[in-house]
Amino acid sequence: MEILLLRHGQASWQAKTDMERELTPRGESEVAGAAQWLAESGWRPDQIWVSPYRRAQQTAAIINRDWQLPQRAKASLTPDSELDELEAMMATFKGERLMLIGHNPLLTNAIARWQGDSQRYWGLETASMALLEGEVFAAGCGNLQWLRHFPNYDHNGR
Repeated sequence: MEILLLRHGQASWQAKTDMERELTPRGESEVAGAAQWLAESGWRPDQIWVSPYRRAQQTAAIINRDWQLPQRAKASLTPDSELDELEAMMATFKGERLMLIGHNPLLTNAIARWQGDSQRYWGLETASMALLEGEVFAAGCGNLQWLRHFPNYDHNGR
């Protein structure tokens, strides 16, 4: 099974609550770069699970624009979710490729735990993606295939 973790794009701090924070224009551009790269790579998920927070939902809308896959909001993808809760949720997935769109510290902690080596991994920046493979996702059971980041992307590919 492949799990693609995507952290939301850069978000504004101009909101009443953390849950309401929206993508900035730069964040939208970062995510557009990730979406273009994924389209060119040919990787496509069976399902997309996304945090209910606004910036993650906006990220999912950009990523999923061409695919038009159903998006499932999952409370286990919020910034303060516990890894045990995330792993229990993921155990219900029956496909081969799953995309999770969420936040730090959850996603960074998941990569470190699933690789079994928290000293090797330094964290996901905004709009960064990591692809992991594994039969199950628990401590030491995932294999990081690649990590990509899309800073300062504009729609001309620069």
